[in-house]
Amino acid sequence: MGLTERELGSKCGISFAWIYQVEKGKIKDPSYTKLKKIADYYEIQKKNKGWTAGEICNKEMITTEIGHSLHKTNEKMISKGISQIPVFEKNVCVGMLTDKTIGSFFSLDKSKILINQKMLEPTPPIVDSSSPVKIVKDLLDFFDCVLVEKRGKIYAIIVMQDLNKSSEFKNKKK
Repeated sequence: MGLTERELGSKCGISFAWIYQVEKGKIKDPSYTKLKKIADYYEIQKKNKGWTAGEICNKEMITTEIGHSLHKTNEKMISKGISQIPVFEKNVCVGMLTDKTIGSFFSLDKSKILINQKMLEPTPPIVDSSSPVKIVKDLLDFFDCVLVEKRGKIYAIIVMQDLNKSSEFKNKKK
């Protein structure tokens, strides 16, 4: 990892003298707990290499608010070609409105329906913009989207298509 014994020890909460002794073979059977700290640190560093959520996210995130017209929100979703939209209340994401939910109002006049908490899917996971793409990929295996925040404010969204686009771009640069 390009670290000195002292730097590695500091980052893992282990004395550099212990690391030195292990490397020199003076400790024949090092403790599992200390080796696990080093292995965990290594895995975190490995995940942190590469692209971040902030680099691949869609910063032109389309949103709506509690109390907004379902009809106007549906029109917005259709015009942008999206199937889900984060719903905010007082600058806090309170859930997702999906085209499936809107479809449940198929035969009703949507212009008279206001978005409310009961019609929302749960809020998707939120990651910091500095989060490694590997973490985002793992989340997208279970969720339809991931929201991205910076300094505590949600400003972007990532769907699998964003991840696929970034992968294609990365492969073309090689």
